[in-house]
Amino acid sequence: MTQPGPRTCTSPFAACIATAALCLTVVACDAGVTVAQDPKSKIPDAVKTFDSSKYKKPMFKGTELYTGPHRTPKGMHGLMIAGYNYTDGAIYSFAVGAAGGGGMEVSRPGGYGGGTCCAPILDDIELPITVDISWNRDGDVWCKQTVLLDGPVPTKPNVFEVHFYQDGTIQVTITEEPSLPRLNLDRFNRIQRKASGNVNNDSKFSECKSGR
Repeated sequence: MTQPGPRTCTSPFAACIATAALCLTVVACDAGVTVAQDPKSKIPDAVKTFDSSKYKKPMFKGTELYTGPHRTPKGMHGLMIAGYNYTDGAIYSFAVGAAGGGGMEVSRPGGYGGGTCCAPILDDIELPITVDISWNRDGDVWCKQTVLLDGPVPTKPNVFEVHFYQDGTIQVTITEEPSLPRLNLDRFNRIQRKASGNVNNDSKFSECKSGR
């Protein structure tokens, strides 16, 4: 797979954060992905067509989830997707449900990837809920992992964060502004965590297959 060349975020990280918080032009400092749109202007189809009278508590691995006391705020739409890649190698692209999250370099201090709109998370529903995260590293093999989204959720939610860990687990959360990376890890270059001996744990907790 041919990796795209690196781009440089010319504004300081604090400026990127301020921009994301206002939901205007979002610059993904680590992945070099620019999104020039207001996330609130595009409501995902899954949100627009949601029928609350038919809502059922989600199942996770065959068990109905206990929900509460957290819930998503009323009127919450258009969450920007931000990805954090603590794994050994770059992720070519990833998605939250059917919403593409872009690509992610190997995360470094002060950066995040993705920066696209919008995560299909419903407003005014009890948490936790299940969310499908899919991703691709090599152009052909796609992996999917179902994770739990729980609260608490900020009163002014703007960002849906996806954190990919080295052991193959994924954690998601909703924040007001993009967070700093949870792990302060060095990297060999933008597509490798280490010079050699990189480990891929994608299939440890996930279903992986050729094609999307």
